[in-house]
Amino acid sequence: MNSKFLIFIILLVLSLAVSGCSDKEETITIQDDEGNNVDITYTEGSEDEVCPVGSTVTMSNPNTGESMVMEVIGTEVIDGIEMCYMVAEINAEDEQVSRMEMYTPINEDDESFIMTYYDEDGNVLSEMKFMDGKMTVTDENGETFEMTMGMEE
Repeated sequence: MNSKFLIFIILLVLSLAVSGCSDKEETITIQDDEGNNVDITYTEGSEDEVCPVGSTVTMSNPNTGESMVMEVIGTEVIDGIEMCYMVAEINAEDEQVSRMEMYTPINEDDESFIMTYYDEDGNVLSEMKFMDGKMTVTDENGETFEMTMGMEE
């Protein structure tokens, strides 16, 4: 995964933290690590909401035509943890990934997450899951790598 895509994800998560459910949209422009302008449009509203269902974040690079639209779908309980469920449609020419599903915890003190990447045919390319201090990565062939991380108190 290239650094441009990683920057998109980081910015997306930050943008979701301030997005809400109203119809008013806000657009900001930032520069990526290569000096290109990237427009980020998000639904303005309830900044106090952790999982603003129905809100969207659109990120686009007018120089390359690459874009990502993330929508907050709802909440689900996974392994006893209430998580916010988001789906992103991705348009990036140099990436195989065309869709991403992401689960993040409602409790901001919980570091758990699940990210699943799909190709344009809906096939799983990879999944990263961090729950209870254990990281599990599964590739497109179903091979799994696990590691346990120390929990700091």
